[in-house]
Amino acid sequence: MFKLVKRFLGELVLFVKGINRAILEDSVSALELEYSELEAAFMTIVLGPLVGVKTVSPILSLELLSTLKDEVKFLESRALKGKDLLGDLMSSLGGEW
Repeated sequence: MFKLVKRFLGELVLFVKGINRAILEDSVSALELEYSELEAAFMTIVLGPLVGVKTVSPILSLELLSTLKDEVKFLESRALKGKDLLGDLMSSLGGEW
């Protein structure tokens, strides 16, 4: 009888740990989604005035552009590969082959 109760409590502890892990993973995925949406909004605010969308003044946009160095390099590499459709397809699949 004691072994049965001990086993039940052990399973209950594992169940609660599993629920905790699932909540944690769900929270992380929600934060990652929110991060990507905020990043897209920031890029629209910063790059918008450079292409004619009125969000902030172009001078402020140029000052904030330094924070997007990596993104600009990525966009530039995508633009250079724009003529190579097969290379663009392969890079969108997840790798520089």
